[in-house]
Amino acid sequence: MKHRVTFKGPGREVEAEHGENLLALARRAGLHIDSSCGGNGSCRQCRVLVHAGREKLQHNGLPTAPRHPPHFLACQSEVCGDITVEAAPTHAIGLPHDRASLAGWHVDAGRKFTVVDAGAFTGALYTLSAEGALDAGRAFRSDAALEGDVLVGRDLSIEQALRRGISHLAGVACVLDFGGRVLKDSVLAAATGAFIGDMPHLPGAIDYVAWSPLKTRTVISTVGGLAPVGMSCSGVLACVHALMQSGMCGRELRLLESRFTREVAGVREAVIVAPNVEAQTVHGEVHTSERPIVISQKQLDVMRAAADVLADMLADCRGTLVVTGDHGTYVPPELITALGIYAGPVVFVPHAAALGAARSSRDI
Repeated sequence: MKHRVTFKGPGREVEAEHGENLLALARRAGLHIDSSCGGNGSCRQCRVLVHAGREKLQHNGLPTAPRHPPHFLACQSEVCGDITVEAAPTHAIGLPHDRASLAGWHVDAGRKFTVVDAGAFTGALYTLSAEGALDAGRAFRSDAALEGDVLVGRDLSIEQALRRGISHLAGVACVLDFGGRVLKDSVLAAATGAFIGDMPHLPGAIDYVAWSPLKTRTVISTVGGLAPVGMSCSGVLACVHALMQSGMCGRELRLLESRFTREVAGVREAVIVAPNVEAQTVHGEVHTSERPIVISQKQLDVMRAAADVLADMLADCRGTLVVTGDHGTYVPPELITALGIYAGPVVFVPHAAALGAARSSRDI
């Protein structure tokens, strides 16, 4: 007798034999569920959420009971019917996919805004929802044909867009955009581009990275949930933040030896994913990549130098620092503080330039 098991998150359906162990089934399907005890139920890491069919799980012929309600242990569960499960999300990763809101501003729903900076890797097409939120439609390479009513970079300068995009905030001292530029005293300074990833924020780009001492794989998230093909700006920033959080490097960004690092031509690098090095998503889907995707000590040295440049530029600022990103880019405020870039309060505003474009739409 066969049963259908749906793994929520990866969106995978797997055919199971009657009585097949759920943990073994996940591994047979190439999906990762944490476990370190060999499946005897002692480590209690293989927790899953059962969204449908919990009465179809048994152990030794008896209905399986949740060990940590509402979580079940996959290694102590045999499949005896159709079920839908989800690997319990790991605490090592938290994905902030904020949407900027225009609540309180009079704008026309349904309008489209193209935001592109001539010096950036990507642009993005946004649509304004009826609720006053900016829904990112899609990203594209900056040299692609442009669409929309307001084109930041042509009809509206980046500086104007950024200023209007944060006009609802009080006490702002300066703005740091995702490319490392600083806006203060009516000047938008191109400080450094060292915070940009090696590819745009397009499908398959890694946008979040986390390491945990309890895991043998790097935990990642990619744009569109596709197999990883490179690093976005978010991925680079998240990677540095994760290295510091996991103790793999300190504020000076000197990469320490660990099971996630290797040396190539005398340069140490942290391997995120490679053809022979697996990474997993928060839902347990396992990926490899066609080429190694790493962050090297040379990159970290550039990041450290860039952080020092930015710290000097912001040394005379007092008040709140606003950091902002392009389409889909998240800048961890904690990283700005941890690197010593700014000592005051730091807030993140999602795609402030797009907000500024929408708020300027009636004037253009």
